[in-house]
Amino acid sequence: MNSYSLHRALLSSLFALAVCVQAQTPRPDTSDRARRDTQNPLLAEFKTFSANVTGGIARDHDRKIYRSGKWMRLDFEDSYRVNDLDTLQMWSIGAHRCVEFTRPDAGSYPFTAYHDFKVERTATQKEETVDGHVCKIETLTFTPKDDRPIVAKMKLWEAEDLDGFPIRIDVEEGGQTFTSTYTNVSLQAPDPELFQHPAECTPGLEPGQKGVVRLAKPAAK
Repeated sequence: MNSYSLHRALLSSLFALAVCVQAQTPRPDTSDRARRDTQNPLLAEFKTFSANVTGGIARDHDRKIYRSGKWMRLDFEDSYRVNDLDTLQMWSIGAHRCVEFTRPDAGSYPFTAYHDFKVERTATQKEETVDGHVCKIETLTFTPKDDRPIVAKMKLWEAEDLDGFPIRIDVEEGGQTFTSTYTNVSLQAPDPELFQHPAECTPGLEPGQKGVVRLAKPAAK
């Protein structure tokens, strides 16, 4: 991937991070009609999986995504990106280069969004069949604890045969709606080696920084 593509990816990830970060807690009881919490339940409840994601802010198409605890990986044609969901760092790793960013890849949205927001969760009585999965419908409303004028609404299609994994997620915020769909879902823990990355990488562009990423040459063998 060239520096221009990396720059575009960073811009996308910055947009996805307008209200980012995450927290992890045990999966809550979903029997109540409505309740309030202060976490993004996607990160709290689905800590290991692999799937193919389509749509979202990154406008992905059938992209492979993996999660294991605090790590999330997305595969690209000639590289892959590893995201630390605790620190929100991201490493873009190719055959001959590695670039490190201080923002996660846009494909990790909405798992990395709405940390420390008030969350109102409402389980509905509706059921829909999506891609052969019978799904229960749940709606979430995220509002900040301070006076920021941000409200995000999320609708989850939770597949009963996948322990409630949301195979479709609609997020509405700021007059825009983003839909992410997940296929070929496995809840098994991915191979830990998938999340490996070099200890030191070339620093990528910071928010608001102009220019291009100058890739460091591989060390001589």
